[in-house]
Amino acid sequence: MTSVQSLGDVAEPAADDRCPVCPHPLSSHDTIARRFCTATAAGGFSRGCTCATNPETTE
Repeated sequence: MTSVQSLGDVAEPAADDRCPVCPHPLSSHDTIARRFCTATAAGGFSRGCTCATNPETTE
């Protein structure tokens, strides 16, 4: 039986599928999210997630 760690509602991705800036697996990123997260990591930015799995909230 495999143990799964949880990051809220996101299961811990496999080591080779981890996004360097958000808790979602790279395999779940669409094109825009992959580019956003890649640029965020390359620029050393600390900003929110644009993944489709992250519901957008506005106030």
